[in-house]
Amino acid sequence: MDLQPAHFVTAFIIVFAIWEWFSGRAQGARKSREDWQMAGLSAAGMVLIQRPLLLFGIAWIAGAIIPQFHDSLAWLESEYFWVTLIGYIALEELLHGAGHWFAHSRRPKNTWLRRAQNLYKIGHRPHHLSGGNDGKGELSVTQTFVEHWTWWFIMPNYWFQFLALYLGLTEVFVIGTVFKGLWAAHNHVNWNYDLYLLNHRWAWVRNSMYGLCHLFTFPTQHHHHHARGKNSGSNLCNLLSIYDWLLFKTLVIERERPAIYGWRQSPEEEHSALHRYFHTDLSKLR
Repeated sequence: MDLQPAHFVTAFIIVFAIWEWFSGRAQGARKSREDWQMAGLSAAGMVLIQRPLLLFGIAWIAGAIIPQFHDSLAWLESEYFWVTLIGYIALEELLHGAGHWFAHSRRPKNTWLRRAQNLYKIGHRPHHLSGGNDGKGELSVTQTFVEHWTWWFIMPNYWFQFLALYLGLTEVFVIGTVFKGLWAAHNHVNWNYDLYLLNHRWAWVRNSMYGLCHLFTFPTQHHHHHARGKNSGSNLCNLLSIYDWLLFKTLVIERERPAIYGWRQSPEEEHSALHRYFHTDLSKLR
């Protein structure tokens, strides 16, 4: 199997970025020049540096510490593929949700936990910067992969992905990564089809969709995570909202789009994609 899961997600993002542009949903104040620059910078960093470095880092560390376990779980994939795939997706999503929750949670009392959280907040902040301070910005599919350069190295789910690959879960890694990547990208597209179902004139449709929102994360749920206000700390999972509901207690189901997208930006962050991507205030980690 060709081990290029990023190709599927990249194609999806390109197609819908073009759609957003021609439909007028990513033009003008809806998507700033810095947003486009961050999309290009983050994509280049992810493809050329972050993913390869993390992949080789996992291979080197695991090869040095647990070389005997290389490909040791290949039999699990071969004999119990679907169970293994579901388990992989569930664990990967849990680790992602936990790291994301930590980035948004209240400030810990422990000094070392505060320092670690500051790094997570620095790493995640660019993902919430869209548009300008005028409140006209909107969410776009290219925001799917926009993060600070540190994010790939501090999120546990990315380490888990490549560890699973080292252990021999090759097809599970590819299919799970493609599925999760496509679902995350679809949640960032500037659409809200779930609102049609949540506000449907038939009660059974509304209630069914409301129930599904407790299990899976749909676009409007994630859009509210990108809202400016109290909901920005909600709906932390990209795929399985059941963790938001039962574990993190961060599930929010709204029946309308957010009023304002994106966090408030300082002038320096607003006018420099390089600052957004590279700046790390080490004083916050002391």
